[in-house]
Amino acid sequence: MKFKIIDIQEDTNLNCYSVLTVVSIRDFIEFIQPIHEQKGNLDDQREVLQTRSAKIIRNQMVEDLRKGGILPPIVLGIICDTEVINENNFFRLIGNQEKITILDGMQRIQAIKDALFRKEITHNLRVEFWFTQDESALLYRMLVLNSGQIPWGLDKQLEVVFKPILQSLKATIPYLEKLISEKIYKQSEIVELFLAFTSRKVRIDKKQQLAEYHAALDIMILIRERSAHTIGKFEEIFRLMTEIDQFLEEIEDRYVFNNQTARVGFMVACAEKIFGLLGSNLVKDYSQIESNFHDIRLKLYKIKDKIACQSIEQNYNFLALDILKENLRSIPKEKHRQAFLDGFKVIFSESEINSFAVCWYKMY
Repeated sequence: MKFKIIDIQEDTNLNCYSVLTVVSIRDFIEFIQPIHEQKGNLDDQREVLQTRSAKIIRNQMVEDLRKGGILPPIVLGIICDTEVINENNFFRLIGNQEKITILDGMQRIQAIKDALFRKEITHNLRVEFWFTQDESALLYRMLVLNSGQIPWGLDKQLEVVFKPILQSLKATIPYLEKLISEKIYKQSEIVELFLAFTSRKVRIDKKQQLAEYHAALDIMILIRERSAHTIGKFEEIFRLMTEIDQFLEEIEDRYVFNNQTARVGFMVACAEKIFGLLGSNLVKDYSQIESNFHDIRLKLYKIKDKIACQSIEQNYNFLALDILKENLRSIPKEKHRQAFLDGFKVIFSESEINSFAVCWYKMY
């Protein structure tokens, strides 16, 4: 390996190691070529941008390189089981290129390749390696490094930040990937449901939520600290909601659980029942929270079992869709989420639900 180690530092906040190296540009391109061609070996990395402004910037970098210009360090990431990184194991770890990802530098690497095609470049390049045991740390590092560029839209950023939760849901719900591919769910919508559940709000200010998580150096650690006891509960409620909806899929235009407006209202209703209203001290009473969660699961399982053994016509009547549609027509669209929240609360205040009509009559 032609890399020369300049500095090794431990990031105790992210449980990562940063290794700053220097290498000749030609040796680096030979090393990084297969990784760059695979879009950085990271699902959420941007490809080489082909916009007019991106090409102008890259052309300027090419000219700078030809004249002896020095580019900022390229940042690579490696997920490994090694707890301590030092000069003794560094070169062995970077030998497995399948585990190396490009966190920052996709555009600069393309500019370097273009410059080498036109002229021999002999000076060196700084390359920083980040070693971690947790992919979320690499995703966060990439998010920070790419912030302020042309980057992803807000929904894409949220998907990346909450990727561990999405992956856990996909592992728990085998058919979720199919629902996403069929556009029944968007990943950004699932993230919004999680934010609605944890915030107990039907209106989610995505920018505010994302900024709040950005405020800490490690978004994933912040999620675990703040919401560890909520993640598992969200996953269970989400799973039950999708299972109920699967039993109802033959009913067209059902509006219950097959659109984001109703889903958000349902999630917030569940969260309020489990954790109490915003401002209450119930969130600190863990035994009561577990008791509430147990009660909710029982009620939702009872509803699911009832729907599973009924005919399409019986389920249509059980959902009381005619009443739902009539009531929604009299409610301004911007208040539909709150209306569903008010309606779904009835599920948990009544001992048994024989018809969703009792829910829809509480919508206002």
